[in-house]
Amino acid sequence: MADTVNYEKLADVLNRASADGKASFCRMLWGNQPEPVQSQLLTLLSTQAQAIVNPPSA
Repeated sequence: MADTVNYEKLADVLNRASADGKASFCRMLWGNQPEPVQSQLLTLLSTQAQAIVNPPSA
């Protein structure tokens, strides 16, 4: 049985968590996603969520 990813639901969870100030949860959830899922999700995330999961390089 193949795993299916509901990108909209996952993006919604990340967006709400980032809006609630739960950055650690966002980073943990993001880190558990494979690269192909991350690339699909990135376009669905709010600016705030994107800043948490993909911080600018120092």
